[in-house]
Order: sequence, then structure tokens, then C-alpha cells
Amino acid sequence: MDGPEELTVMSNEQYEEMLSGRGRHIAPTEAASRTDGVSFASAAPGWDTVKFTGKDRRGKVVPTRVGNSVLGWKHFSGPHNITNPDVVKKIIGGTSNPTTSRDHPHRLVYGGALVATGGLLDPPRKIADIRIIVQYHWQTADRRYSLSDRNAKIGVITAYCRNVPRNRCPDKVNQA
Repeated sequence: MDGPEELTVMSNEQYEEMLSGRGRHIAPTEAASRTDGVSFASAAPGWDTVKFTGKDRRGKVVPTRVGNSVLGWKHFSGPHNITNPDVVKKIIGGTSNPTTSRDHPHRLVYGGALVATGGLLDPPRKIADIRIIVQYHWQTADRRYSLSDRNAKIGVITAYCRNVPRNRCPDKVNQA
């Protein structure tokens, strides 16, 4: 390595673009680099209060709600150790084609990575494989949670790192 290691969070699409040589440095999208939070009222927010939003490359606005122990920010920030909103924003913002399934058409899966890059001669190295699960519908698949506005989206259900103990991301993910 001919320089200090640099850590970056990016979508899987951005990672593939970097590996294919289409760009050594991937510029974050506007949506991925924004840090606009939502101000909370003085009362404690409900599960459905939007904490922040991201926007994917196709223009889908994806909220992350305060949530509770089952879904949203409170669900994943502690147990899965993703405490930096920019991690979620960068992965969503760098993705144009989240995966879906025929069985769950409103479930979007955004994939990303914590990547270490060194000098010009060192190849990028994936440190963590990150998944973000989104319910892009006004109610959850099990119908336990719903929004009064049927045009609104539940948003991020969970975010986690794969292939690590307890799906808990390394601390480095929040520093990138």
C-alpha cells in the first residue's frame, strides 16, 4: 500500500463500477451526500415519524422512520450498529435497481459495501457487505403497521451487515 487506507460506504452498483474501471473515485450523488434531518416536535416521536430520507438513482424517495423494536431506526441502529444516517443515504442514493421478488413486490433490497481503498496500485477491498430492506408501500407486508396516508411509504425496515456475527456491522462502517 502506498498511502493511508481510506474507508467509503457505497452501493453495490458503485462498487462494481469502481472495480470495472469506470471510475476509481465514485462521486456521491446529491441524495447520498445530504445530511438533512427532520426536526422533531417536543413530544416524543411515534414510530412513524420520519427521521431522514434518501433518494435512489431512479428518484424513489425512501424514508427512514424513527421506528421501534420491530422496524426503522430504533430497530437497526443499536442491534446492527448502523448509527450514521449517511450510511443508509449513500447506499440508497447509489442504487438504481434495488432487488425485489415476485412474492414481495413492495419489498426493496438495497445492497452496499464498506470499502477500503489504498494507493493507486492497491485494489479496493470490501470490508462489510451491507443490506437495507425497504417496505415501499403504505403498510407492512404483515399488515401490523400502516400509515394513514396511502401515498406515503413505510420506508427502511432494517439495515445490517451480512456474514458477520449477529449481523452487527463493524464500528468502521459509521466512520466512512
